[in-house]
Amino acid sequence: RNRHKHRRNVNKYFQISFEGLKLRQDSFTDNFEHLLASCLDLSITDFFVAECISNQHPVKMLGEWLNEREHPRDNSDGIIMLKMVTKHPALRVSADGKLMSDESRATLELLPLRCFFDQSAVRYIQRFFSANTNGSDAEENDGGELDDELINVFFQTFKVFPCKLKVDYMPEKMDVDAFRDGNYVEILNLCPLEEMVLTLQEVENNDLSGWGSVFRELAGKWIEDICATQAHKFFTKAAPIQVFSGLGEGMADLVIIPLALSDGNFTDYIKCLLEGTSSFAEKALRTSAKITQFAASQLNSNLPYVGETSSCPRPRPPNVPKHAGDAAGYACESIVRGLREANYKIVTIPCREYHYKGAGGAARSAVRGIPVAVLAPLSGASEALSYTLIGLRNQLRPDLRKEEEASLRGL
Repeated sequence: RNRHKHRRNVNKYFQISFEGLKLRQDSFTDNFEHLLASCLDLSITDFFVAECISNQHPVKMLGEWLNEREHPRDNSDGIIMLKMVTKHPALRVSADGKLMSDESRATLELLPLRCFFDQSAVRYIQRFFSANTNGSDAEENDGGELDDELINVFFQTFKVFPCKLKVDYMPEKMDVDAFRDGNYVEILNLCPLEEMVLTLQEVENNDLSGWGSVFRELAGKWIEDICATQAHKFFTKAAPIQVFSGLGEGMADLVIIPLALSDGNFTDYIKCLLEGTSSFAEKALRTSAKITQFAASQLNSNLPYVGETSSCPRPRPPNVPKHAGDAAGYACESIVRGLREANYKIVTIPCREYHYKGAGGAARSAVRGIPVAVLAPLSGASEALSYTLIGLRNQLRPDLRKEEEASLRGL
């Protein structure tokens, strides 16, 4: 009997990449003069998590947020830096006869992180690890009792320094039934989040056993702090509201902040005004680019691309445009593509109909092609304008261009 074999889809995966791993561990022999056991210093120059689940091309869902203007990076810093000092307990055996684990003090420092989360990718990774966990639990149960000799690391203190996150989140579907049952996290799947900046506050945990307990406690405190102090950002950075909040931030940078920071000094006022003007122009260009890109996508979704020249829209170039000149080639191609589709619908097809069915068939074909003849050039022009505005924004703010290039590096 033929059995159906489940084959892994090799086109859907996620990967974890490390680069520049530096590890130093100094171990000390037992001595009556001290209890020191070891000192560990770990540094990772680059680290990212990429996925090929939400898109045909790899997407860096977690990596470094590179922006030399907002937070310049020291070349000696790693994206992950862990230092841990371990010492032996004063009493090796407890009162009930159990071995005491070594006691550690650890500090963890993270550079600012850039996140591009897609709901389908997040669910895929959750299912992957939950399946592995269930499998390992079953093996442990089949193998009998766990080995009592395995002792978790005991952390006297585990300190994590503040870290910034810049998050984009693309939901796929909101589970209404789960929301009705009290799972209010599902409200995040209502609309996309764009460029939401969160600050993970400094956390210090005490008297925890095992790495799992440390990270669970850390995640709980971060979530609690975000809900208490930064919950409003989930509203202001939601896709429909982000357009207005972004322009509002630009106006504040242009008008309010120069007045507040100048303190009556004309030179400081001019300096703040120039920075505010640059910030407002950048936010206006970015907002306009998003609006025109959305308009182009909506127009494209209503166009039947049946032209013999295969004029259906193609993805944007993988390289980020450095200035408006870099965007000119793709912008011209988008305009020509729209005009070519309009010409095919309003000229080429009616000419064919005229040869087969006469003037009546040509007239009917021309009338049917009028919507496409209007929408196709508008779609091409909107896409061209959107991509050109991105080039202008990158010319005005090279730091944002480098940030986007960093999100593609290593893929």
